Amino acid sequence: MQLVHDVLVQSRFSNTFPRTVEMLCPHCLKEAVFEARTWQEHGRQLAASDLECARCEKTVLFVQLLELDGTRKDAGLFCHPGSGGREPMPGVEHLQSLSAPLARSYESALKLYNHAEWGASSLIVRHLLGGLGARMLAEDKRDLSLARKLEALQQDVDLARPLQDIAQLLAPSGTFGRQFEDESTIDKATAELLLELAEQLINYLVVLPGTMADLKSRIATAPVPLRRGSGAA
Repeated sequence: MQLVHDVLVQSRFSNTFPRTVEMLCPHCLKEAVFEARTWQEHGRQLAASDLECARCEKTVLFVQLLELDGTRKDAGLFCHPGSGGREPMPGVEHLQSLSAPLARSYESALKLYNHAEWGASSLIVRHLLGGLGARMLAEDKRDLSLARKLEALQQDVDLARPLQDIAQLLAPSGTFGRQFEDESTIDKATAELLLELAEQLINYLVVLPGTMADLKSRIATAPVPLRRGSGAA
């Protein structure tokens, strides 16, 4: 089930349950209006309805969570299968801190994608990658081609820094290293921070390489136009 943001609800019934929802259809991948006829309540905890896409006429199951008094719960609308749109990436606030213009480019690319503007979205993504490279590289490398900018990042950006920081935290004299001397002193807040640190390290060492390998595999088996564009025979 995927969360459907309340702003996508275009109209409601008198009981405030959604009547029409506008979003990217998971079936035809077009921006469309989904219309509900009736909602059926189940166990006084949720209501469900099959909403039909006005473009392809296929249905999507919508579920509305309810409050104890039977009214709809804010931010409680979900659908299955999920919308054909995309949510902002986790940690997008760090991009905003690095560069507000780059963050706006990312938001624009995402908005265009979620309006099924594939070409325009892709052009902004290319602009975003170029801008990211220029932002993080030395000034004498900012006019390089996009491919050369990305190649130069491994020399100009200290990619090992996160590991150095973690090593210092876990050293015997480090913040967390001292905590391990007596586990009875570790409270909930410390345990949460340690777990988050482990998750970040797993993301850095395991998840990122794995997802990049998966992405490269999907690119290699992408439709012919994309493979032709990459210079493959």
